[in-house]
Amino acid sequence: MKKYITVLFMVLAVAVSGCTSTTTDTGNSTKTFSQNNISFEYPLNWVAANSLANDTVAAVADPSSVDDRGLAQVSVVIQVRELKGNLYDMYRENYDTLFSNSSYRRVSESNTTINGYGAVENIYLETGNGTHKKRRAIWIQRDRNVYVILCTAPADRFDSEKKNFDLIISTLRFL
Repeated sequence: MKKYITVLFMVLAVAVSGCTSTTTDTGNSTKTFSQNNISFEYPLNWVAANSLANDTVAAVADPSSVDDRGLAQVSVVIQVRELKGNLYDMYRENYDTLFSNSSYRRVSESNTTINGYGAVENIYLETGNGTHKKRRAIWIQRDRNVYVILCTAPADRFDSEKKNFDLIISTLRFL
């Protein structure tokens, strides 16, 4: 019951927030998030969510993935941080620290381009405390800020969520 109340609350929060709209421009029914100097499309059946992560400017999640603790297991969180030095040094420092913890294991790392911006992508696994999650983190520098797009899903569900993650990433715009 708590799960359904949490989902209902998240849906109501979206309905009153005024930061989303429905569109079918991509051939699928989507909503548009437009707030905090960014915009992107996300699946119609997802909701805007609250993130526990620092520096979050946007968070969306699949309400059907909410666990017994009320936390969405499938989500995309976008954070913004002030650039300190350069993008690659910030990125490297973050992952050197993260991967020193045995609960995290790198799957892949690559340079990429997202909507004309150079970016660094890292895919990794997180295990421990009974969880087995896969994460895709994309770091993009814009002006003096670094935006981190973090896509998360249970490892066994990550590949099936790729189209939803790709939708959000490919439609990301800076306002």
